Amino acid sequence: MVTKNINIKKQVEYYMNLPYTMTVRYLNEQGGYFVAGYIELPDLTMTGDTPEEAVKELLVEKPEWFESCLKQGIPIPLAIEPQKYSGKIIVRMPPSLHESLIRIAEHEGVSLNQYMVSSLAKSAGRDEVNKIKKLHKEKQTA
Repeated sequence: MVTKNINIKKQVEYYMNLPYTMTVRYLNEQGGYFVAGYIELPDLTMTGDTPEEAVKELLVEKPEWFESCLKQGIPIPLAIEPQKYSGKIIVRMPPSLHESLIRIAEHEGVSLNQYMVSSLAKSAGRDEVNKIKKLHKEKQTA
């Protein structure tokens, strides 16, 4: 029995050291709250009034959750390995769009690549700002 407990503790330690992908999201239900969890472990989530509180609760619960799964023989998914990105993509577009982008880049005095990267970065930043504004607005109206 002691050997089994030592074995479980080693297995829990193994899973605790895997790079699981944590997420925190706001739910505008019942007055609003935050949910922290892991993409790879959909059954392990915790809530809190703040993101920090939800994460704290998740970190406290995590080893107990692993231990419970191991004792019950429930398979525990492994962490998704982080992908390495080259920064290179091939984009197919209509020739007319290609021509328009080249003309704009020339007008701006930059390369087509630099113009496209700048435009994508602006768009991505704008999307993130809009998401944050929406979350704050939802929280204030709740």
